[in-house]
Amino acid sequence: MSGIERRRYPRLEINAEVEYIVLDQTDAEVFTTGSKNLSSGGVCIIAFEKLEPGTLLSIKFSVPELHNKIVIAKGKAVWVKAIRMGGRDTDIVYEVGVDFIDIKEGDREQIKKFVMLKTRLFIVRFIQRLKTRFFTFFKKSS
Repeated sequence: MSGIERRRYPRLEINAEVEYIVLDQTDAEVFTTGSKNLSSGGVCIIAFEKLEPGTLLSIKFSVPELHNKIVIAKGKAVWVKAIRMGGRDTDIVYEVGVDFIDIKEGDREQIKKFVMLKTRLFIVRFIQRLKTRFFTFFKKSS
C-alpha cells in the first residue's frame, strides 16, 4: 500500500448512534449500532452481522455536535472488514463502509462543514501543542 489517501471526502472519527435497515430484505429489521467515522460522502458503521458489498441500506443517525440533527439517507455498502473482538470465532463484528447514494443536499453540506470545522480545530490544537513542546524544549536547553 502506498499510504496515499484515496478517499474523495475528508472523514472525521465520530461515534454516533446509527439505525439501519437492509433494503433488500422482505422482513426489514431495524438494527441499532454506532459509527466509526463520518464524511459528507458516507459513514463507516459497525455491524453485528455480515453485510455484503453492494447491500442497500436505509440509514438514520444524529450527530450531537450538530444539535442532534437527524440525518436520513440511503446508502450502499462498498466494503466490509471483519474485526475479531475476542478469542472465539463468534466474537466478530464488521466495519462497513457505506456510501451515501441518496441524501438531502442540505444534510450533506452540513456534514461537510462540520467535518471541515472539526478537522481545522484538530490541526490548530495539534500545532499549538507542538509549539508549546518546542518552546519548552528550548527553554530547558538554554
